[in-house]
This record gives sequence, C-alpha cells and structure tokens, in this order.
Amino acid sequence: VTGQSLISSEKWLQLHGLKSNKLTLKQILSQIGFPHCEDYVTSLGRLVASRYADGLFLQFCRAEDGRVYNLTAKSELIHQLVERLTQAAESYKQRMDWLTSQSRQVFGVILEQCVTIVLDFGNMLEEELNLCQEALAMVLQEQVVHISKFNMIRVSQEPVKWRENAAPVTKQSIAAAISWLEKLTFDLTVSRASCLDALLEAGKDKAIESIYYFVVGDIPEGSKELLLQRVLEIPYPVCTVSFNARGEGTIAFLKDLSAKSHSRFHAFAERTECVEFPALTTKDGRSVITWNSRKLKGKLPPGTRTLEELCSL
Repeated sequence: VTGQSLISSEKWLQLHGLKSNKLTLKQILSQIGFPHCEDYVTSLGRLVASRYADGLFLQFCRAEDGRVYNLTAKSELIHQLVERLTQAAESYKQRMDWLTSQSRQVFGVILEQCVTIVLDFGNMLEEELNLCQEALAMVLQEQVVHISKFNMIRVSQEPVKWRENAAPVTKQSIAAAISWLEKLTFDLTVSRASCLDALLEAGKDKAIESIYYFVVGDIPEGSKELLLQRVLEIPYPVCTVSFNARGEGTIAFLKDLSAKSHSRFHAFAERTECVEFPALTTKDGRSVITWNSRKLKGKLPPGTRTLEELCSL
C-alpha cells in the first residue's frame, strides 16, 4: 500500500474503471460492430429499421434502449476484449479486498493530507479499550504514515490533545502518537457537550483539511441534537467513523452528521473471530503478537448497507 492508494473509490474508478479503459458495454459494441440504422418515417408515424443487413451479421440488442448492433469483429478482437475484461474484474476484486482489509475495514480510507482524529470513548465498554487502541495504531501505521500532518484529541470533560496543533508525519511522531494512545485509560466522566467541545477544538487548527470523528459504541440521545445543530460551526468536513455501534439509531445519526458536514461515513462492528499466526520473537526472547500478525474478522453493524448494495449505487 502506498500513499497513492489512499484515494476515493470515485477517483479510483475514474483512473481504473471500465469507462476509462473503454470497456463499458456501449464502448465494446462500438469496437466490435455498428448500430443498425433506423429512422423516423413521418408518413408511417414510427421508427423504421433498414433491412440491408438482415441475415448478414450477428446482431445484439441492448436491453437498456433496445438499440440493435450488427457485430463485425473477428474472434481475435473478441479474445482480446475478454482478456481485458478479465483483468478489469481482477482489478475490481483487488480493490474491494483492499478496502475491506486491515485499517480500511475499521476506519475507511483517509483521503486528506492534514487531519485531526477526535476519539469519542464516552460510551465504550471497558473491554473495548485495548481493541480500539490497536485499531487506531493500525490506522496510524498504515494510513496516517502516508499523509503530511495529523493530530488526535480525546473527548473528555476538557478535550485531551495529543499535540496543540497538527504535527508533521515522521517515524518519530507516529511512534509518539501510538505511545500516547497506549497510555489512554478507561474513563466515562464526560458530559453531553464534551464531544462538541472536542470537535470545536479540532476545528480551531487552521492547518488541517478535515476531522475524523471516531465514535465507539453509541452516542447518548442528549448529545445528538446539539451536535446536529452546531456541526456547521466547525469549519472543516467532519467524517464520522462508527466502531461497535450497538443500535441503528447511532448509525443513522452519524450518517446524518456526516451528510450535514458534506463528508463521509464509515462503520465497523466488533471482531467476531481472531486467528493468530506464529508470534514474532524479540531480541530478549519475548514473543509478541501484533495486530498485523492477525486476521481481522468483522461484520456490518445494524443499519448499514451491504457491499453489494453500495456497489450498485
């Protein structure tokens, strides 16, 4: 994975999709044949198709508009198109596998170069803390490492900031941020307005391009209306990431929040199975199993669409 991989699916399709490769059905038909001529005859009051090609060519009728194409291509060209379509299908599969693996499965894809991640652990279960720390460390190691600047702010009675402003991405800053994450403790002493305070604080940094609002569990009903009312005060898009939501209401709310902010929504539900591979051995002889040596398993939370539905949009 490189920084160039961190592009939206819309941009990826512009670069690698069927249309850009001249492989849509309409484009293929224009390469292997020509439209059967028809014209409107006023005296008859209807379309009339020519008959010169009857029986001369194999014909194909497009279901979308009923247009008939006379097929003239030789088998060599057909085989070339089949090969190109097979390669395109494999490329799509690789992209889908990439989108649904590792940090992309948990967090979606970070598209901007300067971001702040706001961590809302206010409705977290105690046993989820370690899982969230590992997931966020993976996001830093796999995605943030390819951008320019970043910061993290934890929702609390007073927002807890990793850095006062977004810091340049270096090996040292990534390591420092992971160390900061590892030291976070379980804490439920937050007020209804705490999440808004943290988002507004993130919005004060003029260096960033967007905010990623990482929400664990559900958002209290008392906080929702306030957030929706004031999200437009935040001068940056607020992308929402739902982690282990336990109700459809939170999913619907975070979708709404991201829509009002003209940004994106992503959701992931808890790991259902974790297959461990052989552990790494450190110099002092200790065995260490990291997230990257595990196979992440998850599911879509209630209220989200399936990948098949998303692909059909």
